[in-house]
Amino acid sequence: MNLDDVYQELLLDHYKSPRCHGVLLNPDGKVDLHNPLCGDQISLTIKFAQDEISNIAFTGHGCSISQAAASMMSELLRGKTKQEAQRLSLLFRQMIRSEVEGDALLDLGDAVALEGVKKHSARIKCALLAWDCVDRVLGDPDGGRSLRNEIPS
Repeated sequence: MNLDDVYQELLLDHYKSPRCHGVLLNPDGKVDLHNPLCGDQISLTIKFAQDEISNIAFTGHGCSISQAAASMMSELLRGKTKQEAQRLSLLFRQMIRSEVEGDALLDLGDAVALEGVKKHSARIKCALLAWDCVDRVLGDPDGGRSLRNEIPS
C-alpha cells in the first residue's frame, strides 16, 4: 500500500465518521460559510477557555474533501491556543500552495492527507472552507498572512 492509498483511506474515514461533528451550545464564536461554486457548506462553533480552543464542532454538507477537511481541522485544533490555530491555518494554506513540504507538515496531523488536493485546483476551495471558518472566528480573515514569517520553509 502506498502513501496515496493511506491518505485516501484517512480522508474517507474522516468523511464517513467525522470527528467533532455537531453544534456547541452557547459558543464563543460561530461562522457559517458556503461555497456557491460547488455547494459545500460548513457551520463552525468554537468555545474558548482563556486563549485556548476548549471545544470545537462543525456541521455542514458537501463533498468528501470539504467535510473530511472540517473533521481533520477540528480534531487538530481542539486544545490549541488561538495563535497556534492561526499558525496551523497558515501552514495548511502553504501546503496547499506548495510553499512548504516534508517534515514541516508534521504539525498538521491527519490534515496532511489533503496535500494531494493541490493537484486539483477546483478542489482547493473545498479543502480550505473549514479553515476559512476558523480564521474568521479567530478574527484573522486574511488566512494568517500576518504570521507568514513565523512558519518555517
